[in-house]
Amino acid sequence: MKKNIIKTIILSLSLVFASCSSWLDVTPPSQIREEAQFNSVDGFQQVLIGCYIEMASDTLYGRVLSWSTIELMAGQYMPLQASTNNDYNISVFNYNSSNAIRYINGVWGKAYNVIANVNNALKYIEIKKNVLDNINYQLIKGELLSIRAFMHFDLMRLYGLGNLNSRTDLTSKFAVPYVTSLGKEMTPQRSYKETLDLLIADLTNAITLLEIDPVTKIQPSSIYTDINIDGFYNNRQQRFNYYAANLLLAKVYMWEGSSASIAKALTLANKVVTEAESKGLITWSTSTSITDDVIMKSEHLMSLNTQNLALRTADFFKLDIIAASDIKAQYVSYDRILSIYEAAGVGSTDYRFSKQFIPNTVTINGNNAYTPLKYFGTISNKITKNYIPLMRIPEAYYIAAECYIKQASPNVPAALTLLNTVRQKRGITTDLTSSDASSVMNEIVKEYTKEFYCEGAMFFLYKRLGMETIPGYNQTATDAIYVLPYPSTELQMGRKQ
Repeated sequence: MKKNIIKTIILSLSLVFASCSSWLDVTPPSQIREEAQFNSVDGFQQVLIGCYIEMASDTLYGRVLSWSTIELMAGQYMPLQASTNNDYNISVFNYNSSNAIRYINGVWGKAYNVIANVNNALKYIEIKKNVLDNINYQLIKGELLSIRAFMHFDLMRLYGLGNLNSRTDLTSKFAVPYVTSLGKEMTPQRSYKETLDLLIADLTNAITLLEIDPVTKIQPSSIYTDINIDGFYNNRQQRFNYYAANLLLAKVYMWEGSSASIAKALTLANKVVTEAESKGLITWSTSTSITDDVIMKSEHLMSLNTQNLALRTADFFKLDIIAASDIKAQYVSYDRILSIYEAAGVGSTDYRFSKQFIPNTVTINGNNAYTPLKYFGTISNKITKNYIPLMRIPEAYYIAAECYIKQASPNVPAALTLLNTVRQKRGITTDLTSSDASSVMNEIVKEYTKEFYCEGAMFFLYKRLGMETIPGYNQTATDAIYVLPYPSTELQMGRKQ
């Protein structure tokens, strides 16, 4: 029997060291003892960046959990044409097929491997604290805790229940194991409340540590001169910074969904809305800048810098699809594009449609289908090349808007102000004017769909809201669709789902 993934002691990583603009591979000799890796600031920095590199693998956010598999599960693209496609079975929720099991086991194993490496670094950051100055200690530990929370959160969102606030059976259910240490003992499963409490604790601690982050501008820039001589703390949008950690905590509170959590999420989201731009972390895209910044890198609160993304996406985003042979091709029908972006009406000036999609040679019912350009369009684009967004500024606006309408006394005007701000940034000149909270919630879902194509957001949104239908699928979306099964090895070890 395979060893339980969660108990696996840390595996060797291909570590990288950060320069001002890119990561350079540095693999330490295998005979160096583990402790030696943490005898210097460089060693901690290498392990931290190694965790981000693992997150950018195809098994996680380099493909499956961003622009491909999970987007197929959310009905974002036309249904796959051939059952021989590796993504086919999981895209139609046939989770018992061998190909689907490969994805399900792969995400679980890779995610917990990242967590194992984070936990190892967190252990040594206390043991070897004397080799770190206070700024490096706080920033590195804050990022590590954020990564640990982020990975557990997505494991919970994939392999756990959604629509939590509407459930009455949570006290008898166990969430995914929240692993905080390395050891021989199997990490126990906890209730959803206990697991969410651990998530919140990690992110609360991370936010406190990251208050010293250069992006907050609380401290004078001069204090970072010596520790940032090699540029390690440049490009904070590529790692977990203070505002990314705040937005992640807001997302956790939204997943929990109680009135108290909604109030906390609103405070956090408003902080990001108010400060991320004013402090210079993000700049809104424009109809002009998006031509050279199709992935909207300037709006990223946190993204992964990967390698050869254009080559990795080449088989999936094409302009000359032959359905019978291009079994991997991912594209969108004209009817769906027209519906989502309201291109025949108020959305006719929405540059998310005009700049982020391109007509394809394939036709459906007499109309051209469309290929998304967010990754396909980066082939010759040096500005946005190789970036995979995990969080962008519009999400903070959408979360805050949702919180306003979910208050005991819905604040519809405040919600509309936030939605209309994003719409105006996207070129829509007609503002929303509804006074009905339910209608505004429908508009929020529509805005998510317009905004986050190819970014892996919609499956989680539908699941969090308990939506009974997923676009493109006739079957009712129950837990059988929304909850990925645990790997069989975990069930054999006694895990409960």
